[in-house]
Amino acid sequence: MKRAVSVLILSLLLFGVMASGCIGTKTTSNTSTTSSGATATSPTASSQLSTSTASSNVVPLTLVGPDGSVKTLTLSDLKSLPQTVGKGGLKTKKGSIKRIGTYKGVSLKDLLSKFGWLSKNYRYVITAADGYSITADYGFIFGKGLDTYDEKGNPINGSVIPILAYEYNGEPIEFTLDGKVYPLKLVLVGDETIVTPGNRWVKAVVKIEVVKAETPGESENTGYGEVKDFANRTVKVKSPPARIVSLYGLVTQMIYFLGVEDGKKVVGSTPLAINDAFIGLLDPGVKNRMVFVGNPRNANVETVKSLNPDVVFTAYWGSEKINEEIESLGIPVIALNLETVDGYLKGLLTVGKVLGKEEKAEKAISYYRSAVDFVTNRTSKLKERPRVLLVQYSMKDKAFKAPGKEYFQNRLIEMAGGESVSSNLPGGWNVVNVEQVAKWNPDVIIVVSYSPKKPSAKVKEEILNDPAWKGIKAVKEGRVYAMPNDGESWDYPAPKWVLGLYWLAKVLHPELFGDLDVRAKADDFYQKWYGIDPNKVEITGDMP
Repeated sequence: MKRAVSVLILSLLLFGVMASGCIGTKTTSNTSTTSSGATATSPTASSQLSTSTASSNVVPLTLVGPDGSVKTLTLSDLKSLPQTVGKGGLKTKKGSIKRIGTYKGVSLKDLLSKFGWLSKNYRYVITAADGYSITADYGFIFGKGLDTYDEKGNPINGSVIPILAYEYNGEPIEFTLDGKVYPLKLVLVGDETIVTPGNRWVKAVVKIEVVKAETPGESENTGYGEVKDFANRTVKVKSPPARIVSLYGLVTQMIYFLGVEDGKKVVGSTPLAINDAFIGLLDPGVKNRMVFVGNPRNANVETVKSLNPDVVFTAYWGSEKINEEIESLGIPVIALNLETVDGYLKGLLTVGKVLGKEEKAEKAISYYRSAVDFVTNRTSKLKERPRVLLVQYSMKDKAFKAPGKEYFQNRLIEMAGGESVSSNLPGGWNVVNVEQVAKWNPDVIIVVSYSPKKPSAKVKEEILNDPAWKGIKAVKEGRVYAMPNDGESWDYPAPKWVLGLYWLAKVLHPELFGDLDVRAKADDFYQKWYGIDPNKVEITGDMP
């Protein structure tokens, strides 16, 4: 009897060990291969929610259908769907290759198909916990229209598929924000390691909204408007746009002037805007959100396309070929010329109409015109005008440059009561040497700089201490001035040019403008138009 009981107990123990998976058990799954080569598998016992992410603070995925219906999927729900495993990595806008590895998750194709939402008639807005979003079309769901690279960043003809990944190299994906855990990341993977642009990856995904794609007939509906651009073309555009690309950095600054909330809609622009310290003050996340897209002459059309903008702003001097390529994608292009006062104000009204901020734009135009009248009503009566050289030190070219006849700086000098010695030079910025400056022998030198590494005050100091400049009249008489900069220089056609006008008038003709307090004007400008505390704005340069 004792022997029988012992055998029974031993048998029960052995059965328990085997059932626990400690001896010779193996979980299997059926596998298939996607068009990208990534492996799709049916869910298995190994796909259960990990202990580290099983708590109630894990944020689920919200799906919003085209009819407004809402579905909430937990991580367990997503893991119950067919799994896709593949390799991928991202390329940053600076060219670095990051996050290479193996990802596991559910493909967007499988997820959307489950609810009948996979259609060419829909677009998909994928949103992160911090509010960042991308808009994807039907082709993106199948990995179409994307730049692909090898692990060294060299372009290749690769095949990828987007997935909502919840594992990276066998470990759970967890992003923590404000005590909550976000377990999903939109990535692009293939059978071999394929690198794709980082601006199409989204971490901490919380929502996917399915919206109806626009059709040609919809342009007649409300929500669209028509504006005239610099070339007097009638451009039909969604108003207000949800996503903007600005190839013209000056327009990006104008958009932020009309509203910080509008500035946050700019998904691609130029270094002038992306590195703008004043915009950074208004929108601290700008560098992480805004993508470099090139400029009006050499924009990357594929990058523009990938950002899915509703409108693209460019400059009148931009490439017609690039404009045509962008327009062929169904994206409206608006060209502006901001290099004259009238051109700037017309551009401001155009941008205001597109943004749905026409009323604010009109008020701003009245403000600018009033400021111009205040200055020119006095300077227009001058019998003699000082000869002025505005000179920029270019960190890129390691040279001094003066504005040619097409540039706004000359108009600013003229309105302020000066005569620009460089106004007969061709085009825009022209490299000038000290010999040329000596020939001009200006009465006043205005120094500007667009680099925080070498501000205008530093350039001014170097000019004053350089023996080669000692014989020039402005240097001898101590009339060299550093143009103010608050993260944006006040000399070019951006919103602060009106402050530059006040400043120049005071510097050139202190006797005419004894009642003008430039700093007070600046403080009022920051409060009135940006709604920010002037004490938060750091201004470098000379303040008369």
